Amino acid sequence: MWKLAPEALGDLDASLTRALTYANGAPVYALSPAERGAVHAVYRLYEATLGQSHPDLRPGVLDAARPALHTAYNEVQIGGRLVDLRLRLLASADACPYCGFGEPRDLDHYLPRGVYGELAIYPHNLIPSCSPCNNAKRAVAPGDAAAPGFIHPYFQALPDQDFLTATASFADGALQVHYQVDPVGLAPPLAAKLQYQVDRLKLNERYRQRINTYLSEQRVAILGMARLGEAAVRDFLLASAGSLAQDRGRNDWRVALLRALAADADFTRRPDLYLGPVRQLGA
Repeated sequence: MWKLAPEALGDLDASLTRALTYANGAPVYALSPAERGAVHAVYRLYEATLGQSHPDLRPGVLDAARPALHTAYNEVQIGGRLVDLRLRLLASADACPYCGFGEPRDLDHYLPRGVYGELAIYPHNLIPSCSPCNNAKRAVAPGDAAAPGFIHPYFQALPDQDFLTATASFADGALQVHYQVDPVGLAPPLAAKLQYQVDRLKLNERYRQRINTYLSEQRVAILGMARLGEAAVRDFLLASAGSLAQDRGRNDWRVALLRALAADADFTRRPDLYLGPVRQLGA
């Protein structure tokens, strides 16, 4: 969750040529040497700014070419001349980095294509994501006056600390779990982005069924530990969280869940009340 290793960029100039040339060899749009150089300058600036908004990412020299560059993304779709780029990017992620569980089927333009057409086919601006996250993020961009924006899954540096936290409670016969970002130790702009991402994607709502499924998978092991006492349940949950953090990262939603349950004395004392066959998460 949150982060992805960036894929190799490949031959960017060849990708530009393929995207802007019909299968019969006729040009969709013939980039002038100045325009082609400007596109590569935009790519370099994108890397230098770690994917953040910058006015020079929309240079005037590309005003005429921008519509064709924007439309070139069609060639990244199934059946397009750059479909290999699509398949390579989607194969690079086993889960959506925005939510941590969705199947990556879409490519989200981190900087929106509608504004930054120059970056429509740039690999590091294309984030493998699930459809719900892609639809929820839409045209959100860092630096917008109305919102903090999302972190960049390829470039954002995250501190080595537990910032995604959860609280668990048992009310009205149902397990209630709420996720939030702990801002302590985080730079305020980063904390704002992380919390905005949780809220914008409605992760607390979307995690409910996932939590049910995940705890159902853990039910036998947890109830087995309950026979040994409250401390055994707590130790098992913390050990499981630590093991999962090694694989998925310390701020994965499941890691935060297990830590929250370990801190809930009611759960560690009587996990059967939470995990019984008729128990479901609250609506």
